[in-house]
Amino acid sequence: MTVVAEPVYRSRGSSLALRYAMRELRSGLRGFYVFIACIALGVMAIAGVGSVAASLSEGLTREGRTLLGGDAAFSLIQREAKPEEVAFLRTRGQVSVAAALRAMARTGDGKLALVELKAVDSNYPMLGALTLDPKMPVADLLAERDGAFGAAVDSTLLARLDLKLGDRVTIGNAPYQIRSVVEAEPDKLAGNVGLGPRFLVSETSLRATGLLQPGSLVRWIYRVRLPDNAANDRAATQLVDDARATHPQAGWEVRSRGNASPQLERTISRFTQFLTLVGLAALLVGGVGVANAVKSHIDRRRDVIASFKALGATGRDVFTIYLTQVILLAGVGSVIGLAAGAALPFVIVGLFGKVLPLPVIPALHPDELALSFIYGLLTALAFGLWPLGRVHDVPVAALFRDEVAPEWHRPRWSYLALMAVVIALLIAVAIGLAYDKRVAAVFVASSAAVFALLRGVAAGLMALARRLPRSRITMLRLAIANIYRPGALTPSVVMSLGLGLAVLVTITQIDGNLRRQFLAALPDRAPSFYFIDIPTSEADRFGEFLKATAPQSTVEDVPMLRGRIVAARGVKADELKPSQDSEWVLQSDRGLTYTGEVPKGSKVVEGKWWGADYNGPPLVSMEKKIADGLKLKIGDEIVVNVLGRDIPAKIANFRNIDWQGSYVY
Repeated sequence: MTVVAEPVYRSRGSSLALRYAMRELRSGLRGFYVFIACIALGVMAIAGVGSVAASLSEGLTREGRTLLGGDAAFSLIQREAKPEEVAFLRTRGQVSVAAALRAMARTGDGKLALVELKAVDSNYPMLGALTLDPKMPVADLLAERDGAFGAAVDSTLLARLDLKLGDRVTIGNAPYQIRSVVEAEPDKLAGNVGLGPRFLVSETSLRATGLLQPGSLVRWIYRVRLPDNAANDRAATQLVDDARATHPQAGWEVRSRGNASPQLERTISRFTQFLTLVGLAALLVGGVGVANAVKSHIDRRRDVIASFKALGATGRDVFTIYLTQVILLAGVGSVIGLAAGAALPFVIVGLFGKVLPLPVIPALHPDELALSFIYGLLTALAFGLWPLGRVHDVPVAALFRDEVAPEWHRPRWSYLALMAVVIALLIAVAIGLAYDKRVAAVFVASSAAVFALLRGVAAGLMALARRLPRSRITMLRLAIANIYRPGALTPSVVMSLGLGLAVLVTITQIDGNLRRQFLAALPDRAPSFYFIDIPTSEADRFGEFLKATAPQSTVEDVPMLRGRIVAARGVKADELKPSQDSEWVLQSDRGLTYTGEVPKGSKVVEGKWWGADYNGPPLVSMEKKIADGLKLKIGDEIVVNVLGRDIPAKIANFRNIDWQGSYVY
């Protein structure tokens, strides 16, 4: 390589550094292919996950009105809306009423199946389209003919009960004829997770089943569609505020077009964070390859570096030249990764768009791509600054004799400080932009611990090899000496293999633990049968039936009703600032139960339990972690809305709950 002597002035050092860096790269990228591949793969993983999640979130936002089935949805559990509440909603726009519950479908030959029953009125669907096979108007589908109501079902139910179109089943006291198969529902994603196949019927037929009893676990949903010329997020928000102000004790769970499926959005956010951390782990593993590539490149350029210094270049000049190369190559790898990651949503929609149940809208998301680029650049700098910084203080003579007498030295403190700043920025980005900052912090701490542990293992291996007796076998003696010689690759090899194996072992252990927990522990505790929605007046008779049918069995009965926390310690639920681990408690109705004794699977950790003969103002026991997340203490008051009535109760105690072995909430 020809080196042109050219003085380096501070005023134009950056331009000269770029010029010399580009000249160096003319000889090719030998040794940097691994560098580029490591950065590209890590950036592709992060950019791909972020782009897919952003495309999905954008789809949920854009299609929120259709997914919700209106501009706002007001849901109640165990009771229908009062006439004055429905009248208020009808003054704001078109209203569609639906009811959802679980029921048992039975055939004429005695076959049974749990179904997700959904009863709709004549306005359904107000937005979107219900896809049926065969196609027919909803009114004709659900109408009563020949002594049976019409129904559309999921194809799974036909296979499970060996049915075909035209066959009849019974739910409660009402006979139904299956007239079509439900292929797609416009509002399905806004609903809760179903435990059985869909069974779509009319609201009129639901009332004929006899399932609507006081306390029945029925969720009533009232969707409001604003006039098209006034339908926007602001109008929907105003409708929600007016409804809460006009009927403060309604106990509505309210969703607007802007948060049609908050549970799905939370799941997507958490899953995105998990995959982002996996991508970041891959990027960190690749960082070791980055460090090795930079070190190898510096080693191969000893003569060039010596020439630079011999011609008057300072250590800082040499550092700047090779830092520029690292940044350029990191940029190349990042751009390759960005291109692949940005294309991922388009590829997914192109290949699986027709079968995806989620509204993915492929698009370029500059913020996600910029974040991925920052990850790639910071990772390259974090792992490349150490070998780069070591060239500053190495004299020309040492560089020329480094082939036979290498001198190990630590980079200057200024470079170590720069590396610390880069690592701090990488940590700040990883934690600051995470959905769950605690999980991200644990990931960062674990990564640092693994790096330190592997570096210690490498040092231990080198020390052990140095103290081993000299073997008479030449190849073995040379192999052992190569482990601890100056400049040995032992730390790099241990770090690379250790990190890769750590990721694989972690994933394997997580998978194994989950499988063991679900397949081994749960069947031992899970009941053989689970009955819900038994009226209090029938509980004793049903218990006697179970004892007569299965006298050797153990029966546990738990009284339960549903309610929503609407206030705590004098603050409305909407204004509370819960932790991320406990915010779910305020976002929907919760199961409530009552007992005079400490429930099985619970342990009181603070406060005292009321006695079995307690007779006084309402008291409540809360799970300790939930109470901490809501910043509650013993003696605070919470208000729970049950069946449209606000019931205040003081917190008497906190308890820890074994959720796998407990039926209480």
